[in-house]
Amino acid sequence: MNKPLHINENSIQEKICSIQLALLRYKQDQKQMTLHVKIAVDEEDKISCIVSDDLPLHKLLNKNVVLIQKDRENYMYIGGRITRESKKNKLLLSIEIKKACWYIRKSKGSVSWLQEKCQYVPMKVA
Repeated sequence: MNKPLHINENSIQEKICSIQLALLRYKQDQKQMTLHVKIAVDEEDKISCIVSDDLPLHKLLNKNVVLIQKDRENYMYIGGRITRESKKNKLLLSIEIKKACWYIRKSKGSVSWLQEKCQYVPMKVA
């Protein structure tokens, strides 16, 4: 079900903010690169990330990225594009969200699966 990023106490925005840490994945020269980042929600369809790993030597501006967060048995998947990059002591990235999904782990006996709890797609992308 598509919902606004922030609608109630179980919103995707609140889940992103509560987890804060994520893996940022992107492709560089046909290889998948992964960085550890700290996330904050800026606006309904934008988030900021502070890169906590060694800074990449290449530019990330306009790259499509995926952010993955795990909290106990919950998973967040956020697809987006880096729209701004600034570097002082740390690398700060601004990411425009294209799609965000919140999954919860379900199980019955020895079988487990991920069930989508909520999905967010910005109106201008949808």
